[in-house]
Amino acid sequence: MSRSSVLLQPQVRGPVDATRAQAGDPQPPALEQDVVRLASDSMLDRIQADNRLRQAGPEGILAVAHYLARNDAKPPAMIEAMNFLMEAEIEPLEAPARADVRAMVAQTLSHKDGKVRAAAARVLQVHGPGSQRAAFLRAIGDSETRVRWAVVRRFGDFPQEVQKAQVLILLGYLAAGTPEEFARQDTNKDGFLSTSEFIRGVDDFSRLDADHDGKVSANEWSSPYDSAIRADVYALLLRMHEKLTPNLRPIVYNPYAPAAEQLDAVAAWQAWMEALPAD
Repeated sequence: MSRSSVLLQPQVRGPVDATRAQAGDPQPPALEQDVVRLASDSMLDRIQADNRLRQAGPEGILAVAHYLARNDAKPPAMIEAMNFLMEAEIEPLEAPARADVRAMVAQTLSHKDGKVRAAAARVLQVHGPGSQRAAFLRAIGDSETRVRWAVVRRFGDFPQEVQKAQVLILLGYLAAGTPEEFARQDTNKDGFLSTSEFIRGVDDFSRLDADHDGKVSANEWSSPYDSAIRADVYALLLRMHEKLTPNLRPIVYNPYAPAAEQLDAVAAWQAWMEALPAD
C-alpha cells in the first residue's frame, strides 16, 4: 500500500520557465517584442510575454519603459506596458534606472490619446513622480478627468512631495486676467482680442483661445481654464491645506465662478504657500 501511494503520487513540477530555454526549443523573442505582445489578441501570447518580462527582472522593466519612447509605439501596447509598470517593483532598480523609467512615463503625459495619458498618470500616482513631479503636477490641467484625479490623489496623499515654488503651478490654473487688462488690449472695442491686440506670447493666445476661432473672448480671458480643471486644482489645494496646516481654516474659492472675480482668493492661497516652512 505504501509503495502504491508513492508510485501514484503526481509528479512535482517546478515553476513554468517562460523562456523555454531547453534543448530544441526556439529562441525566445527579444524583450522589445514581448512588450508589443502584451497587447496581443492571443491570451497565451500575452501571458508568455508577461512571464518573460517579469523573469528578466530589471532588464524587463527597462525594456517596457523604453518602448514608451519609441516613435512606432501603439496606444494599446503603451497602455499594457503602463499596466505592467504599475504592478512592477521599481524601487529595487538602481537610482538612474528608476529615473529613466519615470522620465519615459512622464513623456507620455502629453500623448494625444487620453487613455495613454491616464495610464501614465496612474503609474506616477502609484510609484511617485520622483524628479518628474513638476511635469506630473502640470498634468492637473489635462482634459482627461482620470489624469487630473491621479495627480490629486498622489499629491493629496503626499503633499510633502510638492515644493513651495511648485504650488505656483497649481495657482496658475486659478489665475486670470482682469477686465481692465482686457479692455486696455481691446483697442477696437469689439469685445475680442485678436493676435495683433494680444500683448502676450503666441502660446498664451492659443491656450486662451479655447474654441480655436482665432480670437480671445472676454469669457475666455476671465476664466482661462475650464471649471472642472479649477475644481480639481482646488480639491488638491484643500487636501494639501488639511495635511500641511490642519489648524488653519482653508481659503474659500468657487471654481464655478469666473476666475477673474476671485483673484483675492488666489492671492490668499499664494500667501498661504509663502508662509509654509522652507522645503
